[in-house]
Amino acid sequence: MPYRNAPWFILATIAVTVAGFWESYFSIWGEVPWQFHGHGVAASIWVLMVLAQSWTAHRGLPIHRAVGKSSLLLFPFLIAGLFAIIDVTAKKYVAGEPVALLIGASELIGLSLAVAAYVLLYYRALKYRRKVWVHAGYMLSTVLILFESPFSRIIGEFVPGLVIDGPEDFHLIIPSILWAMVPELVLIAGLWLVYREKANPFLVAGMFVVAQMLTMGLMQDNGLLRTLLAMLGTVPSEAIVLTGFALGAATSWAGWQAGKRPAVPIAPAAQPA
Repeated sequence: MPYRNAPWFILATIAVTVAGFWESYFSIWGEVPWQFHGHGVAASIWVLMVLAQSWTAHRGLPIHRAVGKSSLLLFPFLIAGLFAIIDVTAKKYVAGEPVALLIGASELIGLSLAVAAYVLLYYRALKYRRKVWVHAGYMLSTVLILFESPFSRIIGEFVPGLVIDGPEDFHLIIPSILWAMVPELVLIAGLWLVYREKANPFLVAGMFVVAQMLTMGLMQDNGLLRTLLAMLGTVPSEAIVLTGFALGAATSWAGWQAGKRPAVPIAPAAQPA
């Protein structure tokens, strides 16, 4: 099976997630908005699912397919969770929360590209589920996209020059996010150098990472994004989250249908002479 060390990469991502979000989420579990729980729980279960899928595949366990099929039900919740973060960002922007006012536009475009990345990566993982290298690459890429967010928190706590101690350092949030994407691109480059065309799914993920870096770095003060963010802040949270759920469900259905084997026509029975 491809990428035999993938479970270790996923475990490392889990460790980074716990460390990165410990102060802002895990240690204050009961105080955070419900939108954070929606995203945090869904994303955590998704990463554990990909870990189980990779681990069972490398050991030839028949449960691998059942674990993979569970992703069809999990994916709508993963996308709904991302839409929940878009919702809380917009609500904070409208309420005048300082961080949201400063980087809300960047977060909106970054989250939107993350949603687009997940939809495309998972759709192609389902479509090419009978091609082992392609399928594995796309599924693992979904975990790679999740790496930046917690790692940027670690950078903001420990890396000299990017440490965020208070409001006077909020301007360092976007640079810490951009630097957190660099290891993703380094890993993608390394995988491609080793596996070449077999690792093409990671190049697709890499294009989204580069797009996030460019847009989040250059569009922080974009008026159109700020207008859209303000508009989203007036939309009921339930409508935003359900839209994300519907998009995720549509992706699961479309990807599963695209990956079905074509029907083999049955030849008509020969007529007696």
